[in-house]
Amino acid sequence: MKARKPGHGSKASANDGYMGMAKLNRRELIAMLAGFTASLTVSGYFNGDNTTAANASTSDRLGRLLPLRNLGASGPAVTNLGAGGDHIGRASERDAQAIIEKALEEGVRFFDNAPLYSDGLAEERYGQFLTPNYRDVSFIMTKTLARNKADALADLDASLSRMRTDYVDLWQVHALETPERVEERIRGGILDAFLEAQEAGKVRHIGFTGHDSFEGHLTMLEEIENRGVRIAAAMMPVNPADPHFDSFITNVLPRCVESGIGVLAMKTLVYGRFFGGNQGWRRTEVSLEPVIPDVISLEDAFGFAWSLPVTCLVSGMESVQQVSQNAAIARETWNWNQAELQRRIDALAPFAGPDLEFYKI
Repeated sequence: MKARKPGHGSKASANDGYMGMAKLNRRELIAMLAGFTASLTVSGYFNGDNTTAANASTSDRLGRLLPLRNLGASGPAVTNLGAGGDHIGRASERDAQAIIEKALEEGVRFFDNAPLYSDGLAEERYGQFLTPNYRDVSFIMTKTLARNKADALADLDASLSRMRTDYVDLWQVHALETPERVEERIRGGILDAFLEAQEAGKVRHIGFTGHDSFEGHLTMLEEIENRGVRIAAAMMPVNPADPHFDSFITNVLPRCVESGIGVLAMKTLVYGRFFGGNQGWRRTEVSLEPVIPDVISLEDAFGFAWSLPVTCLVSGMESVQQVSQNAAIARETWNWNQAELQRRIDALAPFAGPDLEFYKI
């Protein structure tokens, strides 16, 4: 059964009218984003040939790096492909070590994680196989689901202990949901915890993640702007089905770029549902037809994200073969124009909606 959406409208946003974006239709927004990519290329934010961010080395003591992009307007240069932590926790110990080491060999230097992943086991694997020998060349991100300051700081200390490091490069508020729940976490002191940890040197950069509601992201962006908090990154779904249904790409991504916040792409393969089936934790009663490879290719899905103003695509990789395959795609040149982006968006129209992007609420 194909996932079809009855209509392609999206929710009203409290930030409608920001920079005039609410007056643009989807095609105009995609054109604007393609223009962002071109302008960032010219400015040195990242290069159009996808080779390296301005003034950044293309190799380190382990060898040649994957293409680099800056994490926002003032953040460090990171590899355009990141290794997802969830799959590290699910893999056997032997396979986890092999995936980490293969990622390093292929030039990946961005490593994602979270306490949620296999109840901390994924972070422990980094403490076993990543930080002892490769901490100096690794950009490590972790997150917290905490809803108050005390729990967040306790989460961070536990993460640092499991990963055997005294700091993380990026700490993120994990899994933003509705605006109301975002506001609850802010009232609980979550931003205060992040600023305190940053001041203490336990965290170099801060940000947030989420896939449930673009409105939650907009609420957080408004809160940090009102409080004068500077963040480096925001993580969100980026795929060619997203613009059809409660879109992060059209509602959040332009706001992040305008604010100098680096965008981290997740759900680029829709948690595997681009390959068909019913993976995930919602709408598992629906079995979907695959869209890869007959509708779009794997290269299309990744190239779509890298042709937008995205810093890093974080990919859950289950084997060394997947690491090599994804790294090979990451090395290619990705700088599609509006027409090329729109062609992939249009191809996904018959499939888009809540059955495919089940993680949106």
